[in-house]
Amino acid sequence: MKIIRLSLLILLSWSLIACSPFTISTDYNPALDTQHWQGFQWQLDEISSKDPYDNDLIRKRIVQAMNQQLTAKGFQLSDTPHTDFTVSYFFLVEPRLDVHRFYNHRCPWVGCQDYRFETFVSEYQFGSIIIDIKNGKSGELEWRGIVGSRITEGATPEEREETIEQAINELMLAFPPTPKIVH
Repeated sequence: MKIIRLSLLILLSWSLIACSPFTISTDYNPALDTQHWQGFQWQLDEISSKDPYDNDLIRKRIVQAMNQQLTAKGFQLSDTPHTDFTVSYFFLVEPRLDVHRFYNHRCPWVGCQDYRFETFVSEYQFGSIIIDIKNGKSGELEWRGIVGSRITEGATPEEREETIEQAINELMLAFPPTPKIVH
């Protein structure tokens, strides 16, 4: 009975992961040791973007979601000039194409040989949030996480906030990276 419950739990976990609307990618310094890190600061340079999706509202949502995730992991936002690590982000929007091709048989009677392939192409916007975490002393990049998703046109402010929060939550599951045990 325990094996069946465990199997169902594993299947449910896989299905939830497989249903995620986000693509996630991370890279980090394998020698990274965050055990002694406590405080962080934002390194927000002036962003001059003409992208209509990149605005102060989006920026505030990203910073708020990251602050929640980092403080939940035990790190504290610091006001001092010297901190253990700095956080910065970039927001990138790019057009993408969705191509669907399928076989269509359009004959109204049996024996008809009218076979067609139909192709439908649609364009959409794909947004990516790129989070960089740098060593506070050396300034070297220690961890980079990228989370991306299709941008929903006409989303309400509440839906945008929820999407950004979910995206950051899923991305930050990979931070800090767990050291691999070498035998």
